[in-house]
Amino acid sequence: MSQDTRKKLLEGAKKCLVQEGFRKTSVKAIARYAGVNHGLVHHYFGSKEELLAALVESVASGESRPYSVESNVIPPPAGDEAVMASAGIEAFAKQKLVPHLTSDYNKLVMEMLIMSAEMPLVAVQIRMLLNRRRAWFGRILGIQDPALLLLISGALMGLMLQYKLDSSIDVERAVTQLFSMIVKNK
Repeated sequence: MSQDTRKKLLEGAKKCLVQEGFRKTSVKAIARYAGVNHGLVHHYFGSKEELLAALVESVASGESRPYSVESNVIPPPAGDEAVMASAGIEAFAKQKLVPHLTSDYNKLVMEMLIMSAEMPLVAVQIRMLLNRRRAWFGRILGIQDPALLLLISGALMGLMLQYKLDSSIDVERAVTQLFSMIVKNK
């Protein structure tokens, strides 16, 4: 199996989802974005669902430490795995999370969530991705309560969705206020 072609297909799927959305992401569209013959999707992945599940898995594995240097999403704050001080959390939220929430990566995650409703293989990978994110937030915020971590993750996903629908909302203020409240009430 040519890893180069496989990578091209994964990258093509990522670009297609961001540019076209899940509904317009067909095997032919993915192949067009990848610059390869559409028959290669079935050759390397078996089906569109298996390709998209592999894409989510690759994003999730790149986020074994979400927002880490390796994931190319958000560089880690100082002392990545350590609990950050108030000022550090607020600066991280404003300078790192807000640009992330308003990026193409945000569009990709939203499309992945939409796909998960119709594709069981994708749903499994999305659950793993979300579990990793909650665990990481727990480590960086010094929070162990699963319910609180679910609320934080849900609030950030909600902001991503609202921003996708209305890019004029003040995401920076909302994220900064959320993290200020979390740190203040710990």
